[in-house]
Amino acid sequence: MNNELLENLNKLQKMFVLLSEERKVVMSHHKTFEHVEEMRDILNKSIEIIKND
Repeated sequence: MNNELLENLNKLQKMFVLLSEERKVVMSHHKTFEHVEEMRDILNKSIEIIKND
């Protein structure tokens, strides 16, 4: 598996925890939206990596 893809999946995993019920701190809506947008970017990059392999 591509190292960049694996790194992206690890980032997504950590970010999902930040948005889940397991989180330890309450985030503002604005910060939550920022995380979701970053996650979407990571996902799109990962899809491009897979398409180009």
